[in-house]
Amino acid sequence: MLRSIYGLLLAAVLLTPTHRAAAFSILGSKATWMTGSVGYQAGETGGPMLPGEGYRWNIPVVTYGFDDSFLTYFGTNGIAAVESAIQVLNNLPTADAMSDTLEEFPTYTLRHNNSAAALGLIDLKTLTLSYLLERLGVGAPERWVWSLRQFFTDPANIQHFSVFNPNYDPVTLRSSSLVNGNQFTYQIIRYLPGDNYTTVNFPVDPTAPAFSTAAYYWQAFVTYNDRGGALPESPGTYIPGLTREDVAAIRYLYRSKNYAVETVLPDVVGGSSSGLSVGTVGSSGGGGSGGSDGIWTPTFSVAVGGGSSDTPWSIVVSSAGTNAAAGGTNVVVTTTNSIAFNANALRPGIGKVTFARVSWDSVLSATTKPYAVTWTDRYITNGSIKTQKVSRSIVRPDFLFAAGDLGTINHVPILIVHATSGDGYLNDSALNRIGAAGEQAGPGIINTANEMVFSKLGRYFLNETGVGTGEADAFLGISFGSYDGSTNPIVAYPDGASIRALEAQVLRGR
Repeated sequence: MLRSIYGLLLAAVLLTPTHRAAAFSILGSKATWMTGSVGYQAGETGGPMLPGEGYRWNIPVVTYGFDDSFLTYFGTNGIAAVESAIQVLNNLPTADAMSDTLEEFPTYTLRHNNSAAALGLIDLKTLTLSYLLERLGVGAPERWVWSLRQFFTDPANIQHFSVFNPNYDPVTLRSSSLVNGNQFTYQIIRYLPGDNYTTVNFPVDPTAPAFSTAAYYWQAFVTYNDRGGALPESPGTYIPGLTREDVAAIRYLYRSKNYAVETVLPDVVGGSSSGLSVGTVGSSGGGGSGGSDGIWTPTFSVAVGGGSSDTPWSIVVSSAGTNAAAGGTNVVVTTTNSIAFNANALRPGIGKVTFARVSWDSVLSATTKPYAVTWTDRYITNGSIKTQKVSRSIVRPDFLFAAGDLGTINHVPILIVHATSGDGYLNDSALNRIGAAGEQAGPGIINTANEMVFSKLGRYFLNETGVGTGEADAFLGISFGSYDGSTNPIVAYPDGASIRALEAQVLRGR
């Protein structure tokens, strides 16, 4: 029932909304009460947070890499699709450089490619972009604008519900029922199995889009992938960029005036890391100067925390030699030993997170050479801003992209599996002395071990008795592709798959 209602809502005609007020949702570690009985699905890695409970990165550089399984199946086109999504995020200004109204960002970016839809293709870039938004702490307003807090059944077998509104105006932080300028309302429904309820959110105006943010694509995807492989989004959908709602969440979390008592990631140490080599210059590093292997290098710096007095982070570099195999420069980091530092401190938002690619050896399960990042950490003590040098050695990408046969749910092939360390979050509510231990969902920081595994099953058919059990009676399943609104040819994966063969299957199947 739940899947059907969401499917109907997202299949509605999507019209571009007018420029009106923005609102945002933030995502973090589920509170203890966020269970399936009140609509928080097992496939959802997090739940909606209240102001002051958000989760974010407090490091300036987040790394990513590609497993050999991804390289083999998706090839260079797949790498380009993922890095195109990453570039959207790397191109964002720092949080403090964004305007109060965020008018520089659109309220609607969703597009549709009819040819890709006919071929049953899901856009690899769009899915990756939406996934990374979640891992930046961004929630999907369409999912969370109205959410169940609790329900109980009285002796007369009547259910009673409390519904709250974890969607916020970016200026006042008051709860808002707007999603990209459109008013949303809700309906509480019961879904099987068990005595479980949830809110279905939808626009008051039936002509307004039920789905407009980039963040919602992934969060809806993983919920339905977990519950049977079905997708509420239609094939052919693609999202070239972020909406005002997406950016509002990023600005709120990472702006310099958003203070929280935070710990640091376990691999962050005081001082700098010694004896570590850094890879070749690469255009995908969020500021590198272009290298033949596309791997990140320390040729840029990014101001953190906002404001003209910010101290930029940078890699500490001393000497260089030739690395013929990589086709570029092998840089050696020479630094001091690690020293004592303030790991738990009141910190401002980092301003901006830059994604940088590192090389990964699938056989050794390690980066092909060590990497290190050193930056100036800013924290508050006795009402004053202090700084300290900290560093982080990268032995595994924070995001690893892979491919595999992921099995099935209710006979439908699973298209993607994502894994994190624990639930993917480190809860710092105890450091902030918010509520009793275990009560508060946040604030906190986002964990580094993330793996995104795409299905490499390729094209497949679905049959059922009563309809037909032959190829001519089959339904063509959903698979991955890359496409946009240009005249560029559609790419179907595995890399090099024939579009003509896929078109022939569409004609033979149903």
